Amino acid sequence: MIVDIDFGPVTVLVVDGNAYGRAFLRSALQSFGVRRVVEAADGDAAVAALEAERIDVVLVDAEVAPAGGTELTRSLRRGRVAGRAAVPVVMLSEAAEPAAVAAARAAGITELLVKPASAESLYRRLRDALVNPRPFVAAESYVGPCRRTVALVPPDQGERRTSPPLPAPPPLVAVPPGVAHSMVRRAQAEAQLADRQDGSDRILYRHFKAGESIFAEGAPGDEAYVIQRGRVAIEKEVGGQPVRLGEVAAAGVFGEMALIDGEPRMAAARAIEDTTCLAISKAALKAQLNRTPDLVILVVETLLHDIRKMGRELVEARSRIRVRREGGD
Repeated sequence: MIVDIDFGPVTVLVVDGNAYGRAFLRSALQSFGVRRVVEAADGDAAVAALEAERIDVVLVDAEVAPAGGTELTRSLRRGRVAGRAAVPVVMLSEAAEPAAVAAARAAGITELLVKPASAESLYRRLRDALVNPRPFVAAESYVGPCRRTVALVPPDQGERRTSPPLPAPPPLVAVPPGVAHSMVRRAQAEAQLADRQDGSDRILYRHFKAGESIFAEGAPGDEAYVIQRGRVAIEKEVGGQPVRLGEVAAAGVFGEMALIDGEPRMAAARAIEDTTCLAISKAALKAQLNRTPDLVILVVETLLHDIRKMGRELVEARSRIRVRREGGD
């Protein structure tokens, strides 16, 4: 496991009635670099801690007294602690049945971690909650992070939202550059150094107007891009319609994975506003990978993390479908 973000400024509240459970979580968090861990043995103590100081994320056991982690989460989402309704909540539970998962999601949890949990799985959930926060929904029937993992209309019910989708909030911690991103930046630095030394024109700055396509889904991956200014949308076509997967802002990197595996682009990129990018060639990027073999291990770890995340989302989707079917029987 590689810890690639700075947890130093993060304060974590651990809510668990079992002293051993709290000790395990505290030890794991400290190994990630978390300096401030606040402990609470029950829900009332957790509320007091949230009222007393700034908490960035809550780890709560599903069975914590007096009413359980699900009810504690629901009460927080409904304003039990002023100004803290949107605090990320990661629940640890021994129950993985569809009904239990659905109830936790309906209460407004951010992430669910099934026990027994490893330090690595805890790190992944914590990282996702802080680096990829979801829009916060405040409606009569539900309060909590948006439960949609992709911007797709439910195929069996149609669009139920009456308002446009909420924008994704910014990360709660500094976003890591990523494995492939580091290779792109090293290739960028070396190309800039070579330009200064021999006056060659290895660096290409590309300018895109708002709405202009940068590359299409399925196109060859011949360049990666570092955004100098502007914003770029990453989109994928689903059912004949473009679905926005995310946005990349200034200093961000995109288009790098197609250079590594040689496969066509898995998604399209489009300028949201007037954008200037520095283009890095495939040859420069692969040369950096060849000079640093250890990066291959990091690439594999990153891909495995993405596969695990997709697996979790698939389990959640199946659970939702099963609950709907059982409710209709």
